Amino acid sequence: MFLSGNIIAKHGGKWITPFDPKRVDCAAYEMRVGDEAFVSPELRDSRKPGLFNRMNQGSPVMIPPGQFAFLTTREFVSLPHDFLGFINMKSGLKNSGLVNVSGFHVDPGYKGKLLFAVYNAGPATVTVRCDQAAFLIWFARLDGATEAFARKKAGFKEIETTLMGLAPAELLSLRALNARMDKIDSRLGLQSALFGVLVTILTGIVAGLIYTAISGNWGS
Repeated sequence: MFLSGNIIAKHGGKWITPFDPKRVDCAAYEMRVGDEAFVSPELRDSRKPGLFNRMNQGSPVMIPPGQFAFLTTREFVSLPHDFLGFINMKSGLKNSGLVNVSGFHVDPGYKGKLLFAVYNAGPATVTVRCDQAAFLIWFARLDGATEAFARKKAGFKEIETTLMGLAPAELLSLRALNARMDKIDSRLGLQSALFGVLVTILTGIVAGLIYTAISGNWGS
């Protein structure tokens, strides 16, 4: 059974820290972007590592088209073993092109921040800010506790360096492919120009040799 907004407003402080009843949105609770973010590098050819951000309130994080990012929540979540959480991004971010690729649930018994892996599938850079209301969580009560089957791994407190290493160095986005094609076109254009110059020079040399030979024959 999903919990109503009234129940979340009354008891949500047990499951979310910090908690503000004003952030209850219908039957969900609104969560904010935390103080850490990681954005994958735009192009492998740039030889740049991913961009890790430690942010203050209002600090922006820019996610270019076709790029991948990890975003944490400001809030800590502590679910009882008879609760299951369902999570998603707010519609404003989804409409701008961000796609949640990290999953859509929180396990019973989970304790820690939530980590969202997102991909910018839109045509423009998406900017999110520290403390921006960006995520929603719904709570469902199970018919019994599942403590015997609880996950052993601790919840997230920060973006782990091992996760940054797993982020793709370059994604096959339309923008990345277009940039590659532009580079190939530029190289081919330069090669064609050099080939044209070489052909012109060789043609001139050959023509000169032929003219010299013919002139010599005519003069003999």
